[in-house]
Amino acid sequence: MWARAGLAGLLGAVLLSAGAAFAVEVAPHKAVYDLSLGRTVSGSEVADVSGVMTYEFADACDGWTVSQRSAMTFVYSSGEEVQLGWSMVSWESKDGLKYRFYARQMQSGQEKEEFRGEASLKAVGAGGEAKYTSPSSYAVALPAGTLFPTAHSIKLMEQAGAGEPLMWATVFDGSDAEGLFGVNAFFGRALMPGQGVATNSDPLTRGPSRHVELAFFAAEGQAAEPEHEQRLQLHDNGVVTDWRLDYADFEVIAKLGKVESVPRPSC
Repeated sequence: MWARAGLAGLLGAVLLSAGAAFAVEVAPHKAVYDLSLGRTVSGSEVADVSGVMTYEFADACDGWTVSQRSAMTFVYSSGEEVQLGWSMVSWESKDGLKYRFYARQMQSGQEKEEFRGEASLKAVGAGGEAKYTSPSSYAVALPAGTLFPTAHSIKLMEQAGAGEPLMWATVFDGSDAEGLFGVNAFFGRALMPGQGVATNSDPLTRGPSRHVELAFFAAEGQAAEPEHEQRLQLHDNGVVTDWRLDYADFEVIAKLGKVESVPRPSC
């Protein structure tokens, strides 16, 4: 049930930098999403979903910071009601080589799991290591080509802007005991302002956008089916409006309720 990257995964941060072959302009912002149940299939045990999620992406001079929090209530066909909470705070260096993370998962007001640590890569495109300090001290080897969430998002934006239809990447975000997962991305055609899902009047949501589909796979194994999928409308400044999380037998819809710019620091 824990959406990667919240947006962390998602959508590990679906955000930005500049200076590559296709320059992507950063838009630090805070967004609030209202959560509800979307499509279900016959026999699904999930009868209703409600909640709220906040996502904040900011420039920290030496890196990017991401703060994500969600509170969800699941109602099952048996009548059982469960409250789930998820939060993650991370920092990533602007060269994409260093990363710190702290994630918590809550259920019915009680902490279920906590993950804390830091990770580094030897060079761009090289492997590295993640060192967890909670729930215990251990290390996870990061294969060559691993990306941290914001670096992954930068590459997503670059590939989409360059007209590439597909992209595969291995990503580490530290949101669970292994932290590694594979992401297959499909980029839809560019949408001009006013196309796609109607958005609020904030300037951050008035620009061009495109539909993006993300499929999340376990890092190891040969599973043909993804653990879950996400479909979203991604604006060129990194703001996500229409966002859907598909868990096969049910879907959670995240509707943008409010978005505002986050001031840049004086570095």
